[in-house]
Amino acid sequence: MKINLKSLKTGLLLWYLGSLLIIALFFYIVIHILALPYGIYLFIGLLTILAILGLYLINRITGSLTYLSSRMKLISSKNLDERILDIKSKNEIGELAFTFNNLLDRLNDAFKREKQFIADVAHELKTPLAILRGTLEVAQNKTRTKEEYAKVIDEAIYETTRISSTLKNILDLAWLDTPYEEKNKKRFNLSELMEDLYEITQKMSLKKKINVEKSIKEKVYFSGFREKIAQAVLNLIDNAIKYSKPEGKIELILETSPSKILVSVIDSGQGILKEDLPYIFNRFYRGSKTDKVFGSGLGLAIAKSIIVLHKGEIKVKSNKGKGSAFIIVLPLSSD
Repeated sequence: MKINLKSLKTGLLLWYLGSLLIIALFFYIVIHILALPYGIYLFIGLLTILAILGLYLINRITGSLTYLSSRMKLISSKNLDERILDIKSKNEIGELAFTFNNLLDRLNDAFKREKQFIADVAHELKTPLAILRGTLEVAQNKTRTKEEYAKVIDEAIYETTRISSTLKNILDLAWLDTPYEEKNKKRFNLSELMEDLYEITQKMSLKKKINVEKSIKEKVYFSGFREKIAQAVLNLIDNAIKYSKPEGKIELILETSPSKILVSVIDSGQGILKEDLPYIFNRFYRGSKTDKVFGSGLGLAIAKSIIVLHKGEIKVKSNKGKGSAFIIVLPLSSD
């Protein structure tokens, strides 16, 4: 926050002049009181009243502060639902209590998100680990044929790959939750990045024989983290391939408007149910009736976090059975 030194000096000068005026007025009153016949007694009485009033005000202020301090000491990570509701005054003490309650609200929300995230991670890792252990224990019970051992190894590799994918995504989320500095952003050619991603998409789509088309505007530049933007788009592409039928179609589009950059990933896959749309960017969400495809349920959550980090948003248009369109909207770089 920028401080206006001129206003500060003016304020200090007014405070100083006001203090001098009050002191002068006090001595003026004292001199006139002492000049009265019983002035000394009136003066002592005035001092007594002022002292009592001062003690009352001090006790009221310190009492509120003491109470506030004692309530703060009682609050820990185990009872973040507690709030300071007894202080309702509109002075500085009331403002302090209000601010502290808001802080507790934010902390409580953060703790709940962390607990839910840990529970989700534990669940995601528990299932493949249990399957992996069961597969290996069954294989250990008796001698098997070469083909049976090969099948066990394939299943073990599948589950370990699933665990590795989940752990990688968790690390990505941890990176996105840490503070970053704007100065670390770099200006890069987004058009070239999209061309690279187009080639990668073609290779990823070979197994399903998916037709990949592109419409990429040239010389579009953006300031940000190139690798993270690539990861966000790749997550959308990976999702499109997973939920597309063999010999389907995927389109990659890069275009601009006067103030925005639009990156679209459009597929002809199975689409998304209307009731699932509000939740698809939630961590570990895989849909209410989704097919059991490989994945951690973190891809879309990571993509959204990356785009939000770059002051953008992701829009979704989808109809069940008719495919989906994910549109990344980014601010057009002015540099």
